[in-house]
Amino acid sequence: MHETRRRRAFFLDRDGTINKQVGYCGDPAKIELLPDAAKAIRRINEMGLLAIVVTNQSAVARGLVTEDQVRRVNAEVALQVARAAGGKLDAFYYCPHHPLEGKAPYRRECDCRKPGGGMLKQAAAEFAIDLSRSFMVGDADIDHEAAKSAHERIITFELPSDYSMGRADYRAGSLFEAVERALGLASGFGA
Repeated sequence: MHETRRRRAFFLDRDGTINKQVGYCGDPAKIELLPDAAKAIRRINEMGLLAIVVTNQSAVARGLVTEDQVRRVNAEVALQVARAAGGKLDAFYYCPHHPLEGKAPYRRECDCRKPGGGMLKQAAAEFAIDLSRSFMVGDADIDHEAAKSAHERIITFELPSDYSMGRADYRAGSLFEAVERALGLASGFGA
């Protein structure tokens, strides 16, 4: 029986990793990509890896934005990445929940909210991703924790921020630097 080879992915936090952090954002007009982020995503595409965004969006639970606004902001991020460098984001996963704030159905404990690994596991199931040969880049410790919750062998990169205390496997100054450093690591995984 022939076994299908599972794919590799770069999981990316959104705010503070791809685009500038602007608080609870429901307005696509406020999206501004970080320097070379679009170029980094194009490099991920060129490497043959999936580029998948996993983002907490508790502003939905808090009643500050709607899920439709989250989807519109995600679409704007994807559009700017494509326009700036020809890069493609393969999927967006977001968690609208918060364990303590908001009303049902958004106020609840869940595994999709980072530091839980639910969004990564869902993407892995839907895209046949080998988590043990994949990467996570984010600007907060919860990104590293979510990745390791999904699979202990995911390689994590942290970007500089007030939410990052050095828990990731590697540090990088930007998304582009993380992707470039991962090139060497990915070659060790084989094609």
